[in-house]
Amino acid sequence: MKLTQAHHTSFLRNTLFLPTVLLTSLLLINWLLQPNFFAPHVVRSNILTFSPLCLVAMGQAIIMIGGNLDLSVGYGFSLINCVIAMNMSMEPGMAVHNGMVLGVAFVIAIVMGIINGCIVGYLKVPSFIATFATAFIWWGVAIKVCPVPGGAVPGSFTKFFKAYIGPFNVIFLLVVLTALGWVLLNQFRLGRYIFAIGSNKEAAYSNGISVNKVTLTAFALGWIFVYLGTLALTIQTRAGDAAVGDPYALNSIAAAVVGGVSMKGGVGSPFGAIMGAIILSIIMNIIYFSGLPTSFQVLVRGIIIIIALGATVVFKRKYRE
Repeated sequence: MKLTQAHHTSFLRNTLFLPTVLLTSLLLINWLLQPNFFAPHVVRSNILTFSPLCLVAMGQAIIMIGGNLDLSVGYGFSLINCVIAMNMSMEPGMAVHNGMVLGVAFVIAIVMGIINGCIVGYLKVPSFIATFATAFIWWGVAIKVCPVPGGAVPGSFTKFFKAYIGPFNVIFLLVVLTALGWVLLNQFRLGRYIFAIGSNKEAAYSNGISVNKVTLTAFALGWIFVYLGTLALTIQTRAGDAAVGDPYALNSIAAAVVGGVSMKGGVGSPFGAIMGAIILSIIMNIIYFSGLPTSFQVLVRGIIIIIALGATVVFKRKYRE
């Protein structure tokens, strides 16, 4: 009897338990409201729709596990999107040029992560304040690059990411491979150090871990995911918009928390972040197919997210903390 209770408690303490329950329940509700929800073409469409938030949430989760958060990922997302859309060429034979544009956008993403990591890690500015400030810098640059929505993305670029390898498209494989890459990272010192710093920064420092350097690296790694998330959205919009990333800052934090990532740091997983992102996305589906008036959709969405976050916090306190 004691063994059974121990296993039961251990199962409840798993960070993926509550996200799994929430996701399963929401999938059922969505299926009842949308009978063709599991039809192959709908699943493919949802994978494309959900993937940007899944990727950004994984990046946010890395930063949160290290004991910080990044409020600037949304406008950084916008800046990357604008750089890509406003500089790609639609002319044939410009593959090298377009590849260079993607490379420059990747470097910009890493630089934004490094800047945030330096301010938080080396200057000791709280991440909430530091990234709130840099968010407006990224936004200002995005507006300079793309004052009004515009630009264009070649069809070949879109076709590549929407192409199928077996039953899965490239975007789905990208999400899976990045999640597995994060799992692999945890097998090395860097991954363990990020968790250690998030769990107890002072203890990590006392054990010889370079807290400043690891914090900077966590931000840089997180922004690789932000870059990939931007690609996932840009292939769908095929245009640049300085406001396109606005929802991703808070949504990525909410997705990570719903997925079992602790805002105190030191706890979480990439799969939890993905599940949290899917949960938030399905909530939007449910609201849409429930037939609620547009004026109430944002309000109801906020209420549901608060309930989900509240349930997550209460569950953590009871079973894990």
